[in-house]
Amino acid sequence: MARLKYFRLHPWMEGLEVRAMLSGASIANAIGESVGRVSTPREVDKTSAIVAPGNLTPRRRANTFALFVKAADGSGLQPRVVSTSSDQGVLLPLRLGRVAGTGMNRTTVAFTRTGRPGPLTTGVTGAEGTTGSYGALTTLVGDVNGDGKVDFDDVAAFAPAANSKIGDPNYLASADFNHNGVINLYDAKALMQNVQPLTKAIRQEVAVHLAPGDQPRWNATKISGASTVFKNFTIVGRTTPGSLIIEDNPKAELPGSNQAYKFSGPAHVADADGYFSFKSSFPNEEGLNNNDLLFLDPFGHQMIRALPVFWIPYAAGRIG
Repeated sequence: MARLKYFRLHPWMEGLEVRAMLSGASIANAIGESVGRVSTPREVDKTSAIVAPGNLTPRRRANTFALFVKAADGSGLQPRVVSTSSDQGVLLPLRLGRVAGTGMNRTTVAFTRTGRPGPLTTGVTGAEGTTGSYGALTTLVGDVNGDGKVDFDDVAAFAPAANSKIGDPNYLASADFNHNGVINLYDAKALMQNVQPLTKAIRQEVAVHLAPGDQPRWNATKISGASTVFKNFTIVGRTTPGSLIIEDNPKAELPGSNQAYKFSGPAHVADADGYFSFKSSFPNEEGLNNNDLLFLDPFGHQMIRALPVFWIPYAAGRIG
């Protein structure tokens, strides 16, 4: 008998800030929706979605799919996902995200990986002998624009929705891979684990600078980053094509005023040649400002780079 395999992906263990329940409406990255019923205690009911060949990312061994199982209105079921399998019943790796209980939280979330097209079957039972009807939704993680694949277009679509929540005008359900109502760093990492790279595997390197037009044209204060007379400034550079660049909020601190990386700022994209340019979301304050950036590439690498910027507002009249 085949043994169920488990695999690790830290984003699935994210602390849930906002609960987002499945609605009756489809979301862009859904590959299958179905209904089922657990009729007797401890019965395992099964539903399936079809993984199309185009859903699988070229040059990746497997893709991550999300599974959402919600008890129907009036159902006493507390759904649990107990297995996932591909065609011919081959068991797939399974990871639980959150589990349904009573009250408002009636959805169980799980994740699996497969590199084979065909049926993706989910086994559902009821906790504590509960029974009843349910709805099941299978999504392709990272397919933000809903075209059935995960590529550079999805990275570009994800960036404007980064660090949004349900109710925000830029929130996209298809970018919230675990449906917890918040699009954050965990969703960004999940996207980059499924996306098709624009190049062959290369070493992650980052060059980041203050835009030349924002630098003073005289012998200004020398630091490891750059000096400027502008309160608002532009960051430019180059890295692995198709990377996500996420800004950190410089005011994010742990108790005791120790600087802590949260990378809760906006996200930006390196283009097909690796170049990026964006206006910093956090204006300078007088003196030294540290701009911390997280670079996530399509090969699973990440790098933190700091760009110190010294703001000299008293010299603003010397521009030119």
